[in-house]
Amino acid sequence: MPENDKTTSWKQTLIGPCVTVVFLAGGGWVTIDAVAQEAEELTERIEFVETKVGQQQVIEVKVEQVEKRLARLETSIEKLIEIQQKQAIDTARICTATGADCR
Repeated sequence: MPENDKTTSWKQTLIGPCVTVVFLAGGGWVTIDAVAQEAEELTERIEFVETKVGQQQVIEVKVEQVEKRLARLETSIEKLIEIQQKQAIDTARICTATGADCR
């Protein structure tokens, strides 16, 4: 019987740590799997944000181009107004000098 006690205690001594190792390994695997899932989700979010930033940069470039075109148009309109004012003054002078009724 004493030999049987030694075998039982050896088995009991080995089973406890083995079960603990198995549970720790399982918990570690679950943790690794969760971290991998989170990393994948973060990668997808980063790609989404990078896409939006890229689109925003394109929009900003387009807005900048539109602003430049608008500034050129404003300059052209100012020049046209100056020309029309000179023409109106010249027409008024001609009408005054010739005595014509220029309405």
